[in-house]
Amino acid sequence: MKQKYHIRKDVKEKTLHIQEFAVLTANTRKQKYQQIQDDDYSLLCEQTYGAKEVKSASSTGKDDLILLLRNRHFFPIGTYMDEIAKIVMEMYASKGEKHEDLVFDDKVVLVTSLDEEETAADIIDDIKQKPGKNIDTLIEGDSR
Repeated sequence: MKQKYHIRKDVKEKTLHIQEFAVLTANTRKQKYQQIQDDDYSLLCEQTYGAKEVKSASSTGKDDLILLLRNRHFFPIGTYMDEIAKIVMEMYASKGEKHEDLVFDDKVVLVTSLDEEETAADIIDDIKQKPGKNIDTLIEGDSR
């Protein structure tokens, strides 16, 4: 799935506004060259935060900012949330109105994370070599 986050710092309104979009249709897969247009994205979520809270959280660190931004309606995966927090911190480190669009492709993120750790084939080989090993033990060993 392809996702886009539109992040806008509004100085006049004293807010941070984040919109989460995703491509939900399969129409783009049939194209020879996938040209995703803004019309292909559907709005999934909108969140607005007070500038005072965002400044305070970003001044104490990225982890505090992530805790502020995430909630039950807006909970991007860690990789995306790190990038969003980084952009928000940069916005609040400078003056004036700012806006930024972050675009992510889940396929790229998943393939990259597998390349960095172990491939799916490695995981399957490990399970085949230790057939008596309980799947819960394998999951508990995963630190992600």
